Amino acid sequence: MGAALIELISSIVNITGNPIADTIIFAIISLISGSIAFGVVEILFDAIGRHDSKEMSDVHWGVRVFIFVLLTYILVKIAQFFRWLFTPPVLYYFIAAIVFIIIIVVILIIFKSKKHISKIGTPSELQPQLLIKEVEKPIEIANKAESYNPNICPFCGGQLVKRKGPYGRFLGCTNFPICKYTRKQD
Repeated sequence: MGAALIELISSIVNITGNPIADTIIFAIISLISGSIAFGVVEILFDAIGRHDSKEMSDVHWGVRVFIFVLLTYILVKIAQFFRWLFTPPVLYYFIAAIVFIIIIVVILIIFKSKKHISKIGTPSELQPQLLIKEVEKPIEIANKAESYNPNICPFCGGQLVKRKGPYGRFLGCTNFPICKYTRKQD
């Protein structure tokens, strides 16, 4: 009786519109409802202390049909929701909502980075410092060009010494653990 009801429901209800997909979905629902029904029946009969296999079988099919109908109803409603969601007017709203969410996330990221920048200082506070730095740059470059010494480390000012490594000879800084400047020996 229960198997006939499940077969009748699966032949009447159309979830996806594709008979092969519906058959696969109903087979999965049938397996799930059977497994849940076995567990529910076992818990019920353990609670009342009776273990008559005929009564358990009848109750099992009743519970299984109920769970099958419930799961089928839920899946039909989910399928209807997705059909509704992907019809043109609603689909356009859905895409617009996704774009709106992406724009909000991007704006939040931008404002978060602006908060980080605002901690450094306002533009009016930074203007004199920036001008001074820009004016001093050519002077520093000119000083570096005039005072270039090939035996002095350009990073830390330490002495460069000749060393031999697995890839050949090179010049390395004497402040090695701190400064890791190396240059191939000419």
